[in-house]
Amino acid sequence: MIRWHETLAAQIGLRIGGLAVLTLAAMTVRVLYTRVHAHPPAPAGLADLGLCAIVVVLMVVGDALLFAGPALWKQVMVPGRWSATA
Repeated sequence: MIRWHETLAAQIGLRIGGLAVLTLAAMTVRVLYTRVHAHPPAPAGLADLGLCAIVVVLMVVGDALLFAGPALWKQVMVPGRWSATA
C-alpha cells in the first residue's frame, strides 16, 4: 500500500503549501517593514518582535515544505543505542 505522502497529489500539495506559507511570510515581512519605517521612528515594541518571530517560523516551515516536501515523513534508521526498544 502506498503511503499518503508518496502520492503525486500529496507531493504537489505539500510544495504548493510551502509556497503559500512563504507568500504569507513575505506579506508579514511587508507589514513589518512598514511598521519599522514609519515616521516618527520608535524603538521596536513587543508587536514588532512578535512579527519577527512569526516571520522566522513561517520561513522555516515554508522552506521545509517547499524544498523537502514529502521527504519530511521519510523513515530513517535509528541505531539501537538510541531506540526505545533496545
